[in-house]
Amino acid sequence: MTAYRTCLSLACGLLCLACAPAVTPGQETFGVLALYDLGRPTASFQMPGPLEEISGLAVTSEGRLFGHNDERATVHEIDRGTGAVGRRIFIGGDPSIEGDFEGLAIAGERFFLVTSQGALYEFREAGDHRVTDLGLSTSCEIEGLDYDPSDDLLLVACKVATPERGAIVVHRMPLDPRRPRPAPLQVPRGQLPTFGVAADFQPSSVAVTPAGTLLLSSAAPEALIEVDRTGRVLAGIELDSERHPQTEGLAFGPEGTLYLADEQNGAAARVTAYPRAHTDRGRP
Repeated sequence: MTAYRTCLSLACGLLCLACAPAVTPGQETFGVLALYDLGRPTASFQMPGPLEEISGLAVTSEGRLFGHNDERATVHEIDRGTGAVGRRIFIGGDPSIEGDFEGLAIAGERFFLVTSQGALYEFREAGDHRVTDLGLSTSCEIEGLDYDPSDDLLLVACKVATPERGAIVVHRMPLDPRRPRPAPLQVPRGQLPTFGVAADFQPSSVAVTPAGTLLLSSAAPEALIEVDRTGRVLAGIELDSERHPQTEGLAFGPEGTLYLADEQNGAAARVTAYPRAHTDRGRP
């Protein structure tokens, strides 16, 4: 593949973004986390050696599941029914480019990988790739990437934001660089204990839910939170540390199945599938 590099100045806006999830009574925005029983997965697949350090998941519009590890720019297709790993996409040739890759997103035929320092790789299943410097290396240690189809932008989650704002931070990057960037939003950490989640939650992945809310995972402490588009926390849950010792990837299948990827951490790397436990009237 032939690489070409572009530089965009992206002072992106900020979206800040065992137990049952806690949900605030009377809220107008419906969350989806309460629709999943995270104690009863339908499947759990052990990942092979190339995905021992699995660090991101994404699903195409046709329902194909892809994952990557955090050391090379290689994307692997994972069979959602069997967990078998098939087709591989090598960015920059075989062997692929080395780096600290922390998130995967898919928008139509376009794939995106991001490094912890903000190098965004854009590519297709066949063809060249390009690299964009997001300009976040001094303000955001990136862990998490997803495509938001409602706003046609990428969500870039910060494990650590500098300076510390007392909030969880997710940058938003329009795919069309000519578009104005959204206004900054934040998720104050002070909201988290109300939902049974430690305030030192550090994002390790982000995903847009079927309801259009945002789901974020933390590998340490092990937890999930769901937030709306104003940065209000809708739900939170601590994860079973034996089943999910280091959750680094989130994705939703076309039928609503929630996939969690855990990299090797005292146990084999795994992808675990959770179906919707039920659907309430009037909810997505």
